[in-house]
Amino acid sequence: MTYRTRLSLDGTWDFWREAAPETVLTVNVPAPWQATAELRDFNDAGWYRCGLNLPATWLAEERVIILHFGAVDYFAEVWLNGILIGEHEGGYLPFELDITAAAHAGANNLTVRVTDPLEIFPEIPHGKQSWYGMLSGLWQSVWVESRAATHIQHVHVAPQGEEVSIEVQLNRMPAPEIPLGYEIFAPNGEIVATLKSSFLRPTLHVSAPQLWDIDEPNLYRLRVTLEGAQGDSITETFGFRTIEARQGQLWLNGRPLYLRAALDQDYYPETLCTPPSEAFLEDQFRKAKAMGLNCLRTHIKIADPRYYDAADRIGLLIWTEMPNAQALTPESQRRARETLEGMVARDGNHPSIVIWTIINESWGIDLSDPAQRRWLAETYDYLKRVDPTRLIVDNSACAGNFHVVTDIEDFHNYYAMPDHYTHWRDWVAAFAGRPWWTFAHAYTTQDAWRTFMHNPWDAAPLPPAPEVQRRGNEPLILSEFGNWGLPHITQLQDGNGNEPWWFETGLNWGNGVVYPHGVKARYTQYHLHRTFPTFADLVAASQRLEYTALKYEIEQIRRHSNLAGYVITEFTDVHWECNGLLDMHRNPKDFFTALGALNNDDLIIPEWKRLAYWSGEEFTLGLLLSHFSRTDLGGSSLEWEVNGYPELSGVFEALAPKTASVTTVGQIPLIVPEVAKPERLRILLRLRRKDGTLAAEQHQEFFAFPQCTVAKALKLYAPGLEAPLCAAGHTSVETLAEAEIAVATTLTDGLRAYLLQGGRVLWLAESDDALQTHLEGFAIAPRRGRDWQGDWASSLSWICKEQLFGALPTPGEVDFLFNDLTPEHVITGLGPRDFAVDVHAGLTVGWLHKTVGLIAERRVGQTGRLLISTFRLSANLAENPVAAWMLRDMIERLGNSTA
Repeated sequence: MTYRTRLSLDGTWDFWREAAPETVLTVNVPAPWQATAELRDFNDAGWYRCGLNLPATWLAEERVIILHFGAVDYFAEVWLNGILIGEHEGGYLPFELDITAAAHAGANNLTVRVTDPLEIFPEIPHGKQSWYGMLSGLWQSVWVESRAATHIQHVHVAPQGEEVSIEVQLNRMPAPEIPLGYEIFAPNGEIVATLKSSFLRPTLHVSAPQLWDIDEPNLYRLRVTLEGAQGDSITETFGFRTIEARQGQLWLNGRPLYLRAALDQDYYPETLCTPPSEAFLEDQFRKAKAMGLNCLRTHIKIADPRYYDAADRIGLLIWTEMPNAQALTPESQRRARETLEGMVARDGNHPSIVIWTIINESWGIDLSDPAQRRWLAETYDYLKRVDPTRLIVDNSACAGNFHVVTDIEDFHNYYAMPDHYTHWRDWVAAFAGRPWWTFAHAYTTQDAWRTFMHNPWDAAPLPPAPEVQRRGNEPLILSEFGNWGLPHITQLQDGNGNEPWWFETGLNWGNGVVYPHGVKARYTQYHLHRTFPTFADLVAASQRLEYTALKYEIEQIRRHSNLAGYVITEFTDVHWECNGLLDMHRNPKDFFTALGALNNDDLIIPEWKRLAYWSGEEFTLGLLLSHFSRTDLGGSSLEWEVNGYPELSGVFEALAPKTASVTTVGQIPLIVPEVAKPERLRILLRLRRKDGTLAAEQHQEFFAFPQCTVAKALKLYAPGLEAPLCAAGHTSVETLAEAEIAVATTLTDGLRAYLLQGGRVLWLAESDDALQTHLEGFAIAPRRGRDWQGDWASSLSWICKEQLFGALPTPGEVDFLFNDLTPEHVITGLGPRDFAVDVHAGLTVGWLHKTVGLIAERRVGQTGRLLISTFRLSANLAENPVAAWMLRDMIERLGNSTA
C-alpha cells in the first residue's frame, strides 16, 4: 500500500531581488543563490517562486499536504497562493509546513522570501561562509507530499548489542485501537524482527546482527507503519556499530581503530555547498577510500543528508561539526543549542557518523573567559546526554586555544616542508607526550598571555582552568595538518579555456598570497620557465612537494604509539585553498596512487638523521612498523633493497608486531655506493605476511654524492670557513688584498669597499645581522613571522640549474635533498628582470605571490661581483654533501667571472 506520494520541486525556480522585482532570473534549486553568476555577491532579501500542480486526491478528507524544505539559509517566509503559511529560522536544518488549507487542486503558486542578514551574521551559525562567501537561499531539496492526517513525523533508531531501541514521533495521537507495525530488514532484505504495538518507544531484538564497518557497511532498514485506512509508513536506514574512546585509543566495534582522515569542506565546483548528485558523492568517497582514508572530517557544517547516506553505503566514517557563529551572545547560544539538537535529530540514525564537534579552533568563543569555558563544558554535557553513542569534541584546538572537556584530545598545526621538518618532528613528539597546553589554563594578565603565545610549545606549565575536566586518557589525534599543491588549471577550465570564477577570490586572505587570478602571468613574469619549462611542470613540482611533505608528516605521526590518528588538510581543494588530495573538481592529484600505501593500516616507518651522503660513507636506516590491521603479522618478514643495486638488499624475518602498536624492526646498515655523479636513490621496503602475500610497502629516498673536487684552486679570504674550503682544495689567505674571492657570512664595510674596487664576494647571508653595510637595491629579510614562512599557505622554493647546480639530483624544486639547508632568510628588492638572469634560486608563496630570491648575483660598483646565498650552508659544509657541492659551484662561478 502506498501511504505517501511525493512531488519533487527541485529544478528551476524564478528568483528576484527584493530591491529589483522587475528583473526575474532563473535559478536552480537546490543550490544557494550565490551559485548563480549574477547573484554571486548578492546578500540582501531575495524571492523564489515556482508553480506546483496538485492532484485532487491530495485534498481528500483525512489527507494533508506537507511542504518540506531540506534547508534554507537563513530566514524563510513561505506563501502559497498569496497566503502566508509559515516562517522558519536556521540555515542548516529541515522544516515542514502543512499547506493543506491554502492549497487547491491544479495549479498553485509557491513563493518564498529569504533573508540572510549581515547585521546578525556574527550571531548565527555560518561555518566557512566567513571564508568562502555567503551561502543563501534554498540550498537543499524541496518537495511536497501527501500524507494521512495522522502521520509519522520522525523515527529515531538506537541499536545497542542485539537490541534496537526505537522512538517514534507522530504529529498527533491516533485512535487507541490503531497499532503501529515495526519491521526490521537485514542487509539481504530478510525480515529479522517484527512487532505490532501502540507503544511509541519499543525495543526489538535482532539475533547476531551484521555489524556496519568500514569494509562491510551492512545496513539494516526499519519500517514503521501506522496501520488503518488512512495509515502512514516511513523507512529509516541504520547500522549496528559502536565507537568508543578508551585507553588512549579509538575503538570501532570493539577493535582498535587508527583514524586516517581528511578534512572535507564539502564544497562543490558549480553548486557550492550543495552536492551535485548521489553518484558524485559516492565517486568522491570511493576515491577517499582508494587513498587509504577511513574517515572524513566534515568541516564546521551540517551537510546535505545525501552526504551521510552515501557515507553509510560506501563505508566511510564521518566526523561532523556544528557550524560556528563569531560571538557567544545569548542569541548565538540559543541558536547553537537548537542547531545541535536538530543536527542529532536529523542525522542520528547514520552509522557513518562517529564524532560530533561543538566548536572549531575557538571560532565564536573566547576560552580565556571563564563564563564561556563553562558554556562549552555545559554544552558538551548536554550533547552527551542527547547522544551518548558518539564521541564529542568540545573545541577542535590549535595554537592559542584549548580543550575544556572532550572525548578526543585533538590539535591542529602546520609547518612548511622540508623547511621546518625538525619543528614538525619535535612538535609531534611533544604532542604525543600529552602536553599540558592542549587544555585551557586561566587568563591572568596580558603579559603572561603574551609570553605564553610567543612560544606556547615550550612555555612553562600552567595549572588548568577550574572548568577543565581532563581524564588523561583521551585519544590524541592530530586533526589538521597539510601542505599546498597547486592544481592543474587545464582540468579546472571550462570548454572555452576560461578560469573558474573563484580565481577572483581569496584576495583578502593571507595578505593576498592565496589569490589565484593571474598565476600564469606571474609564472611568466618571474621567468620560472628557467626551472620549470611549462606551467604544468611547476604544478607537478608543487604536487611532488605536497606528497613528500605528507609522507614525512604522516611517518612522524605514525611513529608514536600514543597517537590514535590524524586528519589531513584536506580532502579536496576549496576555491583558492589548494591543499587538497583532490582538486576542486575531484580530479586526483599526481600522487593519488601513492597515497593508499601511505595511509595504510600497517605502515613501515623509516627513521633517518640525514639523507645526503658521500660515496663509501656508512649509515643506518632505522625501521619501525605501525600495525593496526586486523591481519595477524606473526611470522611476517620485511624485505629491503636499494633500487638499482640488488647487492644492497636484505630481509628482517620472523617479525611479531603487536596489534595497535608501534614495533621496532631494526636497522638497515648501508655503505653508500660509488657514483660518478650525484644520484637520487630509493630504498624499497616490503612487508610480507607469513604466507608471502604483500601487507605493506614503502620507500625512502636518499642521495649519494661523489667527492666534491674543484676544477681550479683559488685563493680565498674566508674567515671562519678556512677548514672546509681548504679541504675542498682551495687556499686560504689572510687578507682581502691576497684573495681572488672572498667568502663571508657577514657583509661589512670592508667587503663593500673590496667589491667597489672590483672584488668578487660570495656572501652566505644566513642570519638577521648578515648585512652590516649599505648596498643599494636589496636587503636580507627573515622568513619567520612573514608570508615567506610558508607554514600555512605553503611556500615553494626552487633552484635554477641553467648556470649553477646542474649536477644536483633534483628536477628543480627544493625538496628533502636540501633538508637542514633550506633558507630562513630571503633576498628582497629583486624585480622580475633580475629573475631572468641573475636569480639562481627563489621562493614564492601560495599562488606564486611575494616572490623573492634565495641565491642571486648583483653587480657592485663598476666591476665588483656579489653572489648572495641564503641557504644554510656555512654550518653544514663538513657533513652535508649538498652544501659542499653548492658552495663549490658558486665559488667556481665567481672564479670564472674573474677570467
